Amino acid sequence: MKILAIRLKNLTSIEGMVEVDFTAEPLHSAGIFAISGPTGAGKSTLLDALCLALYDKAPRFATSVESVNLADVGDNQINQSDVRNLLRRGTSDGYAEVDFLGIDGRRYRSRWSVRRTRNKISGSLQPQTMEVKELDTEKEFQGTKKELLIQLVELVGLTYEQFTRTVLLAQNDFATFLKSKGAAKAELLEKLTGTGVYSRISQEVYARNKAAQEEVTLIQNRMNVIELMPEEELLALQKEKELLAEKRVTGIKLLAEQNEQLNVVRSLKMQEDLWKKKQQEEQEEQARLKMLQGALASQEEGLVHFKAQWEAIQPDLKKARQLDVQIQSQQDSYTQSKQMLQSANKQVSEQEQKMRMATEQLQVSYSSLNRLLNHVGIEEALQLEQVEEILRQEADKLTAGINTNEERLLRLNSFGYPLLTEEQVKLQKELTRQQNIRQLTETQTKTKAEIERLEKETTDCLKQLTEQETALKVTQRLYENARMAVGKDVKALRQQLQEGEACPVCGSTAHPYHQEQEVVDTLFRSIEQEYNAAVANCQQINNRSIVLQRDWTHQKMVDGQIGEQLAALYKAGIDAGNEEQIQHRLTELAKRILEYRNLYAEWQRSDEEIKKMRAHCEALRENVSLCRLAMQKVSSAKEQLLLLQNTASAEQKRFEVIEKALNVLRQERSQLLKGKSADEAEAVVAKREKELNLALEKARKEVEAVHNRLSGLQGEMKQITLAIGELQEQYKKIESPEQLPEIIKKQQEENLNTERALSTMEARLLQQAKNKLTVEQIAKELAEKQTIAERWAKLNKLIGSADGAKFKVIAQSYTLNLLLLHANKHLSYLSKRYKLQQVPDTLALQVIDCDMCDEIRTVYSLSGGESFLISLALALGLSSLSSNNLKVESLFIDEGFGSLDAESLRTAMEALEQLQMQGRKIGVISHVQEMSERISVQVQVHKKVNGKSVLTLQR
Repeated sequence: MKILAIRLKNLTSIEGMVEVDFTAEPLHSAGIFAISGPTGAGKSTLLDALCLALYDKAPRFATSVESVNLADVGDNQINQSDVRNLLRRGTSDGYAEVDFLGIDGRRYRSRWSVRRTRNKISGSLQPQTMEVKELDTEKEFQGTKKELLIQLVELVGLTYEQFTRTVLLAQNDFATFLKSKGAAKAELLEKLTGTGVYSRISQEVYARNKAAQEEVTLIQNRMNVIELMPEEELLALQKEKELLAEKRVTGIKLLAEQNEQLNVVRSLKMQEDLWKKKQQEEQEEQARLKMLQGALASQEEGLVHFKAQWEAIQPDLKKARQLDVQIQSQQDSYTQSKQMLQSANKQVSEQEQKMRMATEQLQVSYSSLNRLLNHVGIEEALQLEQVEEILRQEADKLTAGINTNEERLLRLNSFGYPLLTEEQVKLQKELTRQQNIRQLTETQTKTKAEIERLEKETTDCLKQLTEQETALKVTQRLYENARMAVGKDVKALRQQLQEGEACPVCGSTAHPYHQEQEVVDTLFRSIEQEYNAAVANCQQINNRSIVLQRDWTHQKMVDGQIGEQLAALYKAGIDAGNEEQIQHRLTELAKRILEYRNLYAEWQRSDEEIKKMRAHCEALRENVSLCRLAMQKVSSAKEQLLLLQNTASAEQKRFEVIEKALNVLRQERSQLLKGKSADEAEAVVAKREKELNLALEKARKEVEAVHNRLSGLQGEMKQITLAIGELQEQYKKIESPEQLPEIIKKQQEENLNTERALSTMEARLLQQAKNKLTVEQIAKELAEKQTIAERWAKLNKLIGSADGAKFKVIAQSYTLNLLLLHANKHLSYLSKRYKLQQVPDTLALQVIDCDMCDEIRTVYSLSGGESFLISLALALGLSSLSSNNLKVESLFIDEGFGSLDAESLRTAMEALEQLQMQGRKIGVISHVQEMSERISVQVQVHKKVNGKSVLTLQR
């Protein structure tokens, strides 16, 4: 994963559009660069833009935990943790854009943008948007913002937390981690490595144990609440239940007998009422039967009268039907004759049209023939026989031209043109190949000379660097001694010296520096200037050595590519002589091809003339044929028109005779049946007869239905009479039938009281059984919960705690070992002198000093530069843990250098230079002036008025 460019617009203090392109010079060639500027200028805004474009998050909002709304433009408000707060006030829109190389080796661009409504400064903030596309194919990714952020994580290969621990490193956290106490170190390690799950596990175990104990207590309380009945009371209750059950059976039986007697009384009354009702219905049906019989006789008389009338009109109906047949026959003849007449007239019109078209076609053929004859120089009109003679002459000329052109074609085929062009192409390719070999050979010679020069300069530079480093060490020792000599303690000691008294340090009685403090200070400043100059010179030579090594690698790669191209060109060669011979043969081939092309052009011109002559002859022959055909069509059309006109005249006379006969028949038919058709008259009669028959049938069915109902009523009354006799016999056996309802009511109340007492006893017995079963189930559940609670209690004793500290310390000890493995690997690149080690059974760290016979040192004994090296190694170790074996080629170190002295700063710079040799592009964000001055390539952030800042690139 590699960052290629960062662009932003109107974010925090940076107004307008800004671009930092790592693929363009001078950043492309710089292995290490500085992002410098005063505090608050906007250095960290670049990193905020980087995170916004990739994750829609910004590091500066990581510590915002309170939900507090802040005032925006107008009456609008915005939460203090909203990343849209980064939009510069007084602007309408802004964006952050990053070009990066994904884990699949392809280039992508991700853009985060925000704007105000209608792009006005006074508008409310709109939701931020994300855009992602592949730069090589211009393919734009589709999806919602959430879906695009998931795709970006896959393309980058890092989550936001991994990114901020892998690409963005904060040194202060690791210096704190190095010297913190055990509990604080576990908490900090948990935060840096994202392994807070162990604390949550410890807290969860504690919570689960507490919940399990509470469940056991709750179940025990539930068991204590349930009460069970004594055995003696249970037996007495069961005996009383049996007595009540026998009493309930007796009462139910007695009540059933009383209800049966009451039903007999009620049924007798109902049957007597029903008999009276049926008797009344019988009288009504007899009256209705008499009325329907009268109506039936009237319907039968009407039907007889209708049939007599129908017989009277039969003769007229027969005559009307005969006339209808004659009219229909005559109508068919009339229609047929009319159609034939129309067809004949139509044929005459069509034939006249054909006659006109044939005449016009003959005229067109003669006009076309005259145009063709004028074309060959004949202006007067000719007969068809003369035209045919001219046509034969034209054909003879055409044959002669074809023979001549065929001779030219034979000459063309004898040239072998395809072979000539093929040979020309091959020779041209061979000539180009030899020219390319000559040019590549010259380039290879120059490249080898350049490689030799670079090797020599690199050797000289490395030699100078070794000499300068040796001199620097000597100067450094002098500088350290001089600095100690002018220290505050030494000055105070010198002021206490007395002439003639021994020095407590060296024992001398002579004190030459006691009165020469100004000379000593002047000498120290001179040594300090000499030391700083030596450091700068060494850095300059080291930078030049890096540039020479990079140029030498590039030239070696170019030399290899030229060698491969030359090998391919030599392999593709053919045996065609040298360049001069090939050029001579190409000239001969060009002359031969030119001669062929001239002859081919002459053949083409003749062929075009032959085609024109052939087309003229064909057109002339075709027009003669068309003229003859048109003349025949005109003659035939005249004869056909005369025949059709005679046929049309005969059809007109026949049509007039048929029309007259049809009118006579229609006049006679209109006087019968009032002009109606026989079928229509028969249909009316049949309909009326059907209606009368239906009415007669309906009346008969009604009479029959009344007869059936009378028979049914008489049968029902007979059955009711028998039922009344049986019920009267049963009624005589009942004692006090009038008081039966009151007797039944008393018996029901007595049965209800017995049922209630029995239900109460059954409920108490059922509750006793239910309580007993519940106690058994609760006892079983209690045993299971106690087993679970004991298990959680044991686990809680091992790793559980309310604050999660117990398991956190245990787990982070293993995480710390893994971190130290990665950190020591990086520390070996930075300085082979030190190794980090965990103090046994704690989370404390100690340092092994390899230069001091593996002496174990406390981290508090490290100098500023040593602490920086080890802190940086820890940071890179965490980067290795978080990157999931992903190669990260970009690294930004934010601050962390403010507390370093000059010596520690030099050590830090050497460490960073070693780090860039591993293939990473390193950006150092710092406001330390001395450090920024030692890095030649800088992205400088300058403060301007009104809180604005601008970016410049300096080399």
